[in-house]
Amino acid sequence: MRLKCFRLGLAILGVAGIWQVRAAQRSEVDRSPAREASDVLKHGEYLVSHVAMCGDCHTPRKSNGDPDQARLLQGATLDIVPRQKTDQWADESLDITGSGLGREWSLDEMVKFFTTGVDPQGMKATPPMPAFRLQPSDARAVALYLRSLPGKKGGEEGAKKSKTPSDRAR
Repeated sequence: MRLKCFRLGLAILGVAGIWQVRAAQRSEVDRSPAREASDVLKHGEYLVSHVAMCGDCHTPRKSNGDPDQARLLQGATLDIVPRQKTDQWADESLDITGSGLGREWSLDEMVKFFTTGVDPQGMKATPPMPAFRLQPSDARAVALYLRSLPGKKGGEEGAKKSKTPSDRAR
């Protein structure tokens, strides 16, 4: 009887071991570079669309006030005004897609901006743009997502240019 129980126990351990090996192999397939890239872009889209709400300022509005999804994150005139007049206020937001700042700034520059609030020229974000302090992995996901968006097409200039970096909203 003990020998039968011992053999049954060995058989169960053998099956469990094979199951563990196959499960590990499946998780390696699930973690392919393409899948990981897709997950990073989805995470970036979530942060941009549902956490930071970038579209509220960076997407132009239709005549009825709804965001113009055909021009998602391509820059807009801002309706937000400061309580007291100041020169340190942006009236327009920039195109932050792959044809705007996503093309103008490197991935590392974008990550630095989203983790420190300081742009490549050493300037802080111009209000009303908040100075985000994202974790590096979140900042990278946001930057990769923004760079993946096509933005303006047909050879139009991507980012709206202004006289000085301090005149630009991020």
